[in-house]
Order: sequence, then C-alpha cells, then structure tokens
Amino acid sequence: MSMSPEQIIKTICPELSGSPSLQVYLGMAVEITSRDFFGVVYNQALAYTAAHLFTLFEGGSSGTVDSLQQLGGGAPITSMSEGGISVSFAQSAAHETDLANTKYGKMLMTLKKGRPKMGVNRFGGLI
Repeated sequence: MSMSPEQIIKTICPELSGSPSLQVYLGMAVEITSRDFFGVVYNQALAYTAAHLFTLFEGGSSGTVDSLQQLGGGAPITSMSEGGISVSFAQSAAHETDLANTKYGKMLMTLKKGRPKMGVNRFGGLI
C-alpha cells in the first residue's frame, strides 16, 4: 500500500504537516518533480521535496542547514580567511548544492541515485 505525500510528511517533517503552508509546498513539489522519473517512489520524492523547500524557506527545525552554513547567513560558504590564511571550497552544481543543505534534500538525492538511468533512443523516445 502506497502512502500519500501528506502521510509521509506527517512522519518525516511534523512541523510542515501542521503548517498552513503544507499545500503550497506540495504544489511546488508537484511542479518540479517528475512522476515519470521517480515512478513508484514519486510520493516519497514529493514529500522530500516539499519538506526540503519548507526547511529552506521557513527554517524548519528538523532539517536545518549545518552550523557552517548558518555562519554564512544561510548561503553556502565558498571561502574562509583567518589572519594570513585563506581557504576556498569547491562548489558543485547549484541544484545539487541546494539539495545537500537539508536532510530532506539529501534523501531526495539518494532516491534519484536509485532510479534507473534514462536515455533517448534514436527516434527521440525515452528508454
């Protein structure tokens, strides 16, 4: 039996479940999450996406960014300097960096890795 995105959110992110913004975040998740790509785990992907967005925009407590990012005012830290020493950090693609900022985004990346790779056949159809 498949659980609805709302049921999954109630378990993984109770603060979103009780938020008046729940349907807004689920609507946003529907618009950016591919049913074709996620298939049988689509509802789970919707729940993780909605919880991820909620955490980024409203700072939900159970998936907040790490302390280094909090030091940077919410933006990823790209470099640090102390005295005469400077350190720069490599940056990955913006979307993947964004997903890595919350535990929900990390779970969504894990779901994505578990899905079969899609390609395009010579006729333009998905394989």
